Amino acid sequence: MTIDEIKSVSILQWMRENNYGEGTRKGLNYFFCSPLRSERTPSFSVNTAKNLWCDFGSSNNNGGNIINLVEQLNPTWSEHQVLAYLERQIKDLNLSFSEDYNARLEEEEEKKRWIEGKRAEREEQLNLETVVEMVIPLSHPYLRDYIIQRRIDYSIAQRFCKEVHYSLRGKRYYAIAFMNVANGMEARNKINKRCIGKKSVSAIYPMGIHQKNCCIFEGFFDMLTYATIEKWMPDTGISLGIPCDYYVLNGVGEVKQLLPYLKEYDSIHCYLDNDDAGKTATKTIMKTFPDMAIDESHRYKGYNDLNDFIAGTK
Repeated sequence: MTIDEIKSVSILQWMRENNYGEGTRKGLNYFFCSPLRSERTPSFSVNTAKNLWCDFGSSNNNGGNIINLVEQLNPTWSEHQVLAYLERQIKDLNLSFSEDYNARLEEEEEKKRWIEGKRAEREEQLNLETVVEMVIPLSHPYLRDYIIQRRIDYSIAQRFCKEVHYSLRGKRYYAIAFMNVANGMEARNKINKRCIGKKSVSAIYPMGIHQKNCCIFEGFFDMLTYATIEKWMPDTGISLGIPCDYYVLNGVGEVKQLLPYLKEYDSIHCYLDNDDAGKTATKTIMKTFPDMAIDESHRYKGYNDLNDFIAGTK
């Protein structure tokens, strides 16, 4: 759960659920007797529009969000203890987010759907105009150099990837081709990246048969990075040291397509990006498989993804 999510939890509901009373309403504010000190006349205000509190009876009218409040109620707690406590409260008391936050989430989701729709339309149009001329073993020297620049073992890339040559609007291109389960392919070179054919997830079984454990990556360069680290740097604490199947989302928008593939595994290790989109995808997987899914992003903390880690790019 992100800090922004925790901040957006209704302070009014939290006060009521923790037995501070119902509060006396005055406009957009509810007044309580301060939980921070003893008083008879309520001077502790909760503004439901801004989802903020203010203790008017204190010497400096201190206030803030729900995290600030719990910090002041428990001054000896660390930040981790405060956040862990609030996460438990959210689950145990079924606390809701403020209306403003929910509205913002819905607006952001609608914007994402619109962007994804436009992207899908563009990809569909490009696919209609794309002619795949050949798919061959990976061998082009420029693609080899690009892979090596990304700190990937070239023999590993040759094992899992192909080379595609295609034409689009009278121009010819070549790229690294990474196949997905819908017979489409992620096509990437140093200049650009795109999907040829239908967008979907990729499933890779390095041992040739299904394993009991799997690793999930956001893009195929992260998967190739993991395989490279496993081969050349097994002591870095990144790789697991156990046989695993690999799944690549080829974009966080495909996470729902991935879920049915994960049902048979004993453990699911999520190596997704350390950004909001990656964390949201990881959260979806962990919520669906709470007893099997593990967030492994802490292994490359301080880096956006695995490939940034191996390249040393913060």
